[in-house]
Amino acid sequence: MDILEKINMSALSLLNASSAKQLEIAIVETSRKLIDAEHGQLYLYAKDRLKKTFSSSAAIKKATIVKHPSFKPFLQSNHTLLVTTEELKRWKTENFPPEVKSAVVIPFLHKNETLGFLILYRVKDRPLSNEEIEGLRLLSKTSVLAITKYRLQEESKRALEIRDHFISLASHELRTPLTSLHGYIQLLHARMTDNNTVESRWINELYVESNRLTTLVKELLDVNRIKQGQFAFVFSEIAMEEVVDKAIEHTRVMSADHNIAFLNKIKGSDTKVVGDFDKLVEMVTGLLGNAVKFSTFDQKIMVTLKISQGMLYLTVKDSGRGISKKDLAAIFEGFYKSSYASHLEGMGVGLLLAKHIVDNHRGKIKITSKEHKGTKVDVMLPTIKKS
Repeated sequence: MDILEKINMSALSLLNASSAKQLEIAIVETSRKLIDAEHGQLYLYAKDRLKKTFSSSAAIKKATIVKHPSFKPFLQSNHTLLVTTEELKRWKTENFPPEVKSAVVIPFLHKNETLGFLILYRVKDRPLSNEEIEGLRLLSKTSVLAITKYRLQEESKRALEIRDHFISLASHELRTPLTSLHGYIQLLHARMTDNNTVESRWINELYVESNRLTTLVKELLDVNRIKQGQFAFVFSEIAMEEVVDKAIEHTRVMSADHNIAFLNKIKGSDTKVVGDFDKLVEMVTGLLGNAVKFSTFDQKIMVTLKISQGMLYLTVKDSGRGISKKDLAAIFEGFYKSSYASHLEGMGVGLLLAKHIVDNHRGKIKITSKEHKGTKVDVMLPTIKKS
């Protein structure tokens, strides 16, 4: 195997490492094999402190040469350096293996910042070939990419964990006062619904917005329950016509001016599905909410129910703004909003919830869309077989 093949294989093992320890081992072992070194040690900076993160063998584990004052120039170098036998003799500690005759220091630099360095110890005191030096240079660059990639992934992971924790706490804290507010607004709305006064219009606006806020908080709580595996379902025999009727009723409370039509092709067939009524209502309401959000008042939103080959098909179709190909690929990710939808209300979790609900009903959900042409969402659910 030539040196280029070794570098290619080494690069793959570095970039595919799934943990910090695996990455550290891969950096040391691949570099060590490249020049037939007997031992290797990896040092990385963490919070401005230099830390020995991995030693390839017990023989070298307690040995260190980095504390010697004359080693500092090696830390500041951006080139692979060969430590001569004379220098190594001056730096050796009592724990140092006597058979080691020379060492190679490979610095890891990223944007003029030192991430750390690798020391390879050799029994043979021979100079490195130009091919070996070039190989180590390429491998150090790959190591820097792998270290940077892993650290960015860890930072992103921590940021997402902090975000999810904050959202969980905030939504739980909001739920109790919001329940009280929404309850009183419902009472006022029920009393003044027939009054054609300025105050009744104000109360109607309060009623619509409190419904919207209640839905947002509920979505946040549901996403948190999904992440914790606590999103429970209560299954029974469900008539999907009733689910759709309820969802349209909820949507019209907040979007009375939109034109929503329901074409029921299973009317009178007594077709039912096994499902959680409230969760299915939430799913259909979410799909209608998206259709409303991306449609104007004069654009019809069509809801259709039909049966085909033992499956119930629910379709929600609009002729609104549509979704780009780029955004369509990430549409089921939580808290994802396209660039042109960033100013619209909502948290970008509706389709994540919808997919989770459909999946737990042993169904499928499919979205097709074209920009400025509209969006169609198809939900397929298994029906109850009649004996």
